[in-house]
Amino acid sequence: MQDYSQPEPPQRDSSAPRPAQAEPKDAIFTSIMWIMIANVLVGAVLAIAAETMNLPPAVGQVGLGLVLVCGGIYFFFRWFQRKEARRRLEQSHGDKTD
Repeated sequence: MQDYSQPEPPQRDSSAPRPAQAEPKDAIFTSIMWIMIANVLVGAVLAIAAETMNLPPAVGQVGLGLVLVCGGIYFFFRWFQRKEARRRLEQSHGDKTD
């Protein structure tokens, strides 16, 4: 008689480190930062266009304001993302030592 049973899959060691997966929060931070980069680029184009095309000064001021505000928001979210990543890393190391 032939044995048609399937061999058992190898047991996976649960204590082995798993590859780091991107947290959903990281994806949110990254999306916000890409949007801020796009806004900075639009603001820079507005500011440069206002100077080179003799547009009203208000257009250049709006562009410069957009660059400054969105640039600040970008750096804030970059700092905040790194802070959260460090916090999660410390928590995961704390959980393993218990």
